[in-house]
Amino acid sequence: MTKPYSRRLQGVGGLFFVICPVFGWAGAPACPASPGDFKALADAGLALSRQERYAEAADCYRKAIAINAKAAPIQMNLGLAEFKQGHFTTAIAPFRKALSLDPSNKQARILLGMSYYGGGLYAAAAPYLAAAVEADTGNKQLRYVLAQSALRSGRYDLALRQFEWLLREQPDAAPTHVLTAQALDGLGRSEEAIAEMQAAALSQPNEPDVHFGLGYLLWKAHRDEEAEAEFRAELSHDRSHAKAAAWLGDVLLKRGDGVAAQPLLEHAVELNSSLRLAHLDLGILYAQKGNYARAIRHLKEAVRLDPSRTDARFRLARLYRDTGREQEAKTELAAVERVLQKDSEDTLHKVQATPPTFAP
Repeated sequence: MTKPYSRRLQGVGGLFFVICPVFGWAGAPACPASPGDFKALADAGLALSRQERYAEAADCYRKAIAINAKAAPIQMNLGLAEFKQGHFTTAIAPFRKALSLDPSNKQARILLGMSYYGGGLYAAAAPYLAAAVEADTGNKQLRYVLAQSALRSGRYDLALRQFEWLLREQPDAAPTHVLTAQALDGLGRSEEAIAEMQAAALSQPNEPDVHFGLGYLLWKAHRDEEAEAEFRAELSHDRSHAKAAAWLGDVLLKRGDGVAAQPLLEHAVELNSSLRLAHLDLGILYAQKGNYARAIRHLKEAVRLDPSRTDARFRLARLYRDTGREQEAKTELAAVERVLQKDSEDTLHKVQATPPTFAP
């Protein structure tokens, strides 16, 4: 699914304390002025870390590494100091170095995966987190982060295996049902995805986004009446839910009820101006009303938000033609032709890259 309802359900900071708790330490010294005393720099960095003065600690560790870059514990400590400051991508290099110096270091493997995850580098995070889960199969937090990394990098099968395990352990956890549904939808198993979202809505009906998520899947399956009920349920909990307003407006517009759809779509755009569907529908609505200037403005914004889609471009070209703007109409139609040509070429490449299958 295009993730209209997905959200990061937990950060990585909490897991840090599970992996490597930090203890208080009074009276930490400043980083030594002498740049050549490796032990003094390392000791000062450790003391500063224990006092949670991580930026100062990182400075000490870097100076120590400049003396001896092969000191795996100092590389680890630098990574930890950066990690605790939320500098996840900065933590990657020292954790990688620590792991290269000591391939058996499980902590380095976990924290490297967590750093990739925290930095949004989900495809890179997945193999490290998978290895960590294999070594600690009962760790729910690690499985959850692995599942999200796999999901966000398009590895739906890997994500689904983790979510299935989590659902066995926590059968009533709505967030896990939600993300399982997303994995199933990514695999094209839409009816199973809908069933998972229904389970989430049943177990925790007041969970934010759960009704919108179910409504979105029903909308994709063209089950508009059921989708409408879910979008309304989401809005009853949160009137400022822009996506629920936009998708409900779309259902009503397709039904022919533009009067009810318009305020919902306008409200959605006010709340979130990047909702392409709302701009597209407002373009259609204003064109029907004969307000071509506003229709063109919204259709142009829909094109800007996703130039690879042809629906807004077709409508925009037709409006330009109807208002006598022939050259602009030709420009849009030429753009449509380029998009369609690219789609055709992409499909051909995919077919050519697919190896033949043989019946037994």
